[in-house]
Amino acid sequence: MSSEAARSTFIFPENRLRLAHLLRRNGFKVRMHGYEYLVAYGSMFLCLILLQPSEGTVLIREFKWIKESSKLVERIVGLIRTLDAASRIIVY
Repeated sequence: MSSEAARSTFIFPENRLRLAHLLRRNGFKVRMHGYEYLVAYGSMFLCLILLQPSEGTVLIREFKWIKESSKLVERIVGLIRTLDAASRIIVY
């Protein structure tokens, strides 16, 4: 699925930076490296986000160390959708 139609807005570095800033403004701690984001909430790791813009996919690996992790990851999904509503988001 590497067609032009499947591409995500995250193909552009400025949009990947926007996502990091958006996550931080919403109370998450973020370590970004290229297409990967290590996300923490409070003092615990919450999830790993892997963008695959050429495939139009976002993978989110949720760590279950925080009691409300599912709700927090759903918030993150919503934030991602504000920047790229077309990408397929897979949470596992």
